[in-house]
Amino acid sequence: MRHRLVVGAVIAFAAIAGLAYLFWPKPIAEPPVLPAKATGMAAPPPIEHPLPESLPDSAAAPLPALADSDTFLVDSLGELIGAQSAHDLVAVPGVARRLVATVDHLGRDKLPVLTRAVGPIPGSLAVVRDGERITLDEANFARYAPYVALVERLDVGKLAALYQRIYPLLQQAYGEVGPADRYFNDRVIAVIDELLATPQVAGPIELEQPSVHFRFKDPALEARSSGQKLLLRMGDANATVVKERLVTLRALIARQ
Repeated sequence: MRHRLVVGAVIAFAAIAGLAYLFWPKPIAEPPVLPAKATGMAAPPPIEHPLPESLPDSAAAPLPALADSDTFLVDSLGELIGAQSAHDLVAVPGVARRLVATVDHLGRDKLPVLTRAVGPIPGSLAVVRDGERITLDEANFARYAPYVALVERLDVGKLAALYQRIYPLLQQAYGEVGPADRYFNDRVIAVIDELLATPQVAGPIELEQPSVHFRFKDPALEARSSGQKLLLRMGDANATVVKERLVTLRALIARQ
């Protein structure tokens, strides 16, 4: 079982991405663009969660082109989490594409390495071995504490405002790495709802190690999305903090 933290997604989209999505070491090469699915002549699906129309801000600079947006996005995220943290932790190149890919895959079974906006937390997964029985060690939860603390300190109102400001870039990137006729905010809300549905597991969580990586022994847990398994690995206390921020973010960006 892979041990990856998606905070920026969880952070950016509480992300998003995911929240998670701000803790990945800088890659060397541009991540590959995934092909968009063909839509044929079918009409695009209706938008379920349109973002509210914002009044133009005469003092705001126009958004850069998607291909030239990395510096702008890193600087903008720096206003939320601190310039040095953003410089050190935000994945480049392809920030917008990584954000939308991370959010999208938090609701799926795997989070591809090349398109992640967040990376592994330090250390290895902590487990307890009792003969052949393997359980998730509660000491593992402390590995997530610094990132969850960052999520807890975020001003979600400012995060939502930034999300709306940069939304055209995210929508354009989503059209390249996802279905071209889908509305990205609808996917964000669906992933948030998926994360909020993560169950609480009573007692130690049993694992198994069929090869190098661990996985959940319970097939029902192992079959859950990558985002839900992330929350399970961080423990109920940390997951509760993340879920609370997601609820607040959802209320700000899911207006009908």
